[in-house]
Amino acid sequence: MVPGFGHFPEGQIIAFALVFLRVIAFVVAWPIFGTQLLPVPVKVLLALVLGVILFPVIKMQNLDLIKIGDELVFIAFREIVIGLFLGFLLKFFFFAISITGEMIGISSGLASAQLFNPAMGAQTNVMEQAHLILATLFMLAFNGHHLFIQGLAQSFDFVPISAIGIKYESFSGLSLAFQDVFFMGIKMASPVVVAVFVSNLTMGLLGRAVPQLNVMMTSFQVTILVSVGVFFISMPLLVSQMDGLLQMMAERFFSVMKVL
Repeated sequence: MVPGFGHFPEGQIIAFALVFLRVIAFVVAWPIFGTQLLPVPVKVLLALVLGVILFPVIKMQNLDLIKIGDELVFIAFREIVIGLFLGFLLKFFFFAISITGEMIGISSGLASAQLFNPAMGAQTNVMEQAHLILATLFMLAFNGHHLFIQGLAQSFDFVPISAIGIKYESFSGLSLAFQDVFFMGIKMASPVVVAVFVSNLTMGLLGRAVPQLNVMMTSFQVTILVSVGVFFISMPLLVSQMDGLLQMMAERFFSVMKVL
């Protein structure tokens, strides 16, 4: 037995266990650090470190009233659900980027080249992988993970450990979040998609004007050249839109926590 471990009140030990449950569920669900490539012991250690750091600064009330009983099972289940839900909200940022890369890959003809995406745990095309790598670097460079760790710490103020019950009104806002994700994904993919459409239309008119030109053989190379060129030209616009998307997801994240 750890020296002095028995001197801790039962309520504080149970409270730390509940904090650890919410944190480990959050670490498993959130992107980048919750990928399948990250070993499970590393995730558990990261959750334990975050739990040890957050536990002394969390404002808790009536810790002595938390006892082992029937209600503890429901509270533990609730902490896991809240952690998974908050971590899932963070993936909306990468869902929008995935939609952008998928639309560009399909329109440019590069969707057949598949790569394993560790952030989503599935096979994706090369353009989607490029967008996800860029989004990951952008999120880490602008300390987006620090923002969401701060949000996790504030979630204990909005949803205390000792509280019983969940306000299900927060789940109704997911439809608006999905709408924002699809809108931002289409918006970020629009420069390349429009350029590819114009190039295909031009090649079709050129094929009608010059029948000797084999449009089917040359359009594929032209489409790839146009899509890649517009992608690099519109890179500053894409980064600015990622900034707006990250801010929007952060606002959605904190607004959902307030009504949990």
